[in-house]
Amino acid sequence: MNFFAGVDVGSLWAKAVIVDQAGLPQSRALLSTGLDLSGAGNDVLAAACAAAGLTRSALTAITGTGYGRADVPGASQTRSEIRCLAKGAFALLPQKMTVVDIGGQDSKLVFLDELGNRTDYRMNRRCAAGTGAFLELICLRLGLGLEQLNELAQSTDQSAPLSSFCSVFAATELLDLLRRGYSLPALARGAYRSVAQRIAELGVRGPLLALSGGVAAHHPMLTWAVQEATGLTVTVLPQPQHVGALGAALLARAEALKG
Repeated sequence: MNFFAGVDVGSLWAKAVIVDQAGLPQSRALLSTGLDLSGAGNDVLAAACAAAGLTRSALTAITGTGYGRADVPGASQTRSEIRCLAKGAFALLPQKMTVVDIGGQDSKLVFLDELGNRTDYRMNRRCAAGTGAFLELICLRLGLGLEQLNELAQSTDQSAPLSSFCSVFAATELLDLLRRGYSLPALARGAYRSVAQRIAELGVRGPLLALSGGVAAHHPMLTWAVQEATGLTVTVLPQPQHVGALGAALLARAEALKG
């Protein structure tokens, strides 16, 4: 039996997925990236191997992707996040869609046709508005944990008009809204609507938006907000934080079988 691994070393989290020769996932792992990209790639792959009951030598091929893809130890190839997201998303949901990947530092749209071919892609501005970092900053300024933000947003129908395009000025805007009498739940709901609006402005297309990334995994309110902002059907892909790593593993398999 041959096994193949995909390792996605992001700026905040490192992810790994191992698939078998049929392309079926056998294990996955998730670890904080920290400052040592190579170490994070090595450790998360070791964790995925342990979860699958495999040694590193059992892996036929490894694909590295993400911010630290060049630092994945033992990788036989590297591939872009866009390509890996497309491959992983279509394997999970084989239909025409726009993959919306909301990460810690950036957001990406990947447009797929009914055959899974990538027709276009887009990324957000350099600013962290519209990303997980924006939501983290909101939590920091309000003295909340990330899990509390989602709970608060679900507890109200009121939404504060948080419209800042720049995370740097979000704190100033929050203070102004607090002075104007908006509650914490309203500010939380407004934060999700602000992120969703930045996503919508990238130019999403229907008929389906499929969310991936850690933010989608941990913030259910974001699904509601994106659907409201776009008017399109929105779903969250299974194991959304590992979609890129899954795609990388499938690309490792495809390259090895081709050879």
